[in-house]
Amino acid sequence: MKRRPGLFVLMLATTLVLGASTLASAEGTGTVTQIGLDNYAYMYQEATSEAIIMQLGNTNSASVEQEGPGHLGGVGQVGDENECILLQLGQKDLAFSIQSGNENYASITQMHSIAGSSSYRNISDNDAFSYQSGLNNRLELLQTGDDNTASVSQMNNNNEALVVQSQHTSGTGAQATFIVQSGIGNWVVSQQDGTHHVARCRQFGDTNSALVNQDGLDNTASVVQTGNSNAVTINQG
Repeated sequence: MKRRPGLFVLMLATTLVLGASTLASAEGTGTVTQIGLDNYAYMYQEATSEAIIMQLGNTNSASVEQEGPGHLGGVGQVGDENECILLQLGQKDLAFSIQSGNENYASITQMHSIAGSSSYRNISDNDAFSYQSGLNNRLELLQTGDDNTASVSQMNNNNEALVVQSQHTSGTGAQATFIVQSGIGNWVVSQQDGTHHVARCRQFGDTNSALVNQDGLDNTASVVQTGNSNAVTINQG
């Protein structure tokens, strides 16, 4: 079968956007489309949330679990043996993951702040986007708090990214992480705790590594690696 991942991705994005406009008045809505063999999809959500899973290929696995109101979640898989887990436990969170290739793995978790004294607790409004194209790329993404944003793009093979964003008790999170990995065997860890941090990591080449740790308030880190086997560590806060 000839696959057209570009059209498939466009269909998924259009469906999500059109569905979002009716969330305020609609009950929970879930849609699963599977074309291929031995694909697995699991979906659980509460009222006024919407989820869509689209799988084109074989032996893919997708799970979307949304607890709380007003979530929007989407998974698109084109290829074989991809796995994606979306878990949203706050309210009005958005998560969108596309996998085009084979044996890619993505896990995205978004939840309320666990900081018991935070005056901003339980607002949520976190956004996460991931795109994986190639073989055996891996992503672990955790956002705890409110108003956080993360975008991760992994292209080619064997890239790894870990993103952790959490807020302090004294304010909203509003962290942002943007990662682009284009090459083979690159590695990024971005950990941000506090308020209004921004981390940008771009890797073009092979076997590069970047570690960013930011704590406190209003820190910004930017990493660009071009070539092979470069390494950088940034600690701020």
